[in-house]
Amino acid sequence: PTDNPGGGAPGDSTHLLRELLEQGAENAILGPLWDPVAVQFCHAAGIGARLQLRFGGKTAVASGQPLDAEVDIVNLAKNASQSFSGGQVPLGDTALIRLNGIEIVLIEKRTQTLGRDLFTHLGVDLTTKRIISVKSTNHFHAAFAPIAAEVIYTDADGPLPRDVRKVPYQKVQRPIWPLDDVAEPVRIV
Repeated sequence: PTDNPGGGAPGDSTHLLRELLEQGAENAILGPLWDPVAVQFCHAAGIGARLQLRFGGKTAVASGQPLDAEVDIVNLAKNASQSFSGGQVPLGDTALIRLNGIEIVLIEKRTQTLGRDLFTHLGVDLTTKRIISVKSTNHFHAAFAPIAAEVIYTDADGPLPRDVRKVPYQKVQRPIWPLDDVAEPVRIV
């Protein structure tokens, strides 16, 4: 949620990925990570290539530093989309890369995780994954809860804190719930 494009965040934060790497996570997948340039490099290299790649952390200081790593290109897709509420949400070109025990879905068009097809369009069998990390606050839940042993919400560093009281608002008329204790909800018509 701290990097949920559905809430206005860039979608290229590396904080959670770095933590997964530091913890030695295995059989994990994270997505999406918005990085159109990295996607282009992956497509130019092709499936099966090993590539020195800089990805993530390019649009905001709060997104963290880019990762520089040698990655394997697992799969690629052109003009991909994910389904949501009867429609299609464009992902653009996509790449599935592997770094140590973690697979990462890179996307060309910025969006949040809405359903499993964000991963499955690249051939990922999510039922075999030990850890599935998504960039979404709520929209993912209906699709992923049935295959998850547990859903854990994280609040890593990033541009969009899960706790809205931590957002550095600049033009909010106060008091307002949930930022302030308001005795009774105020209805504005």
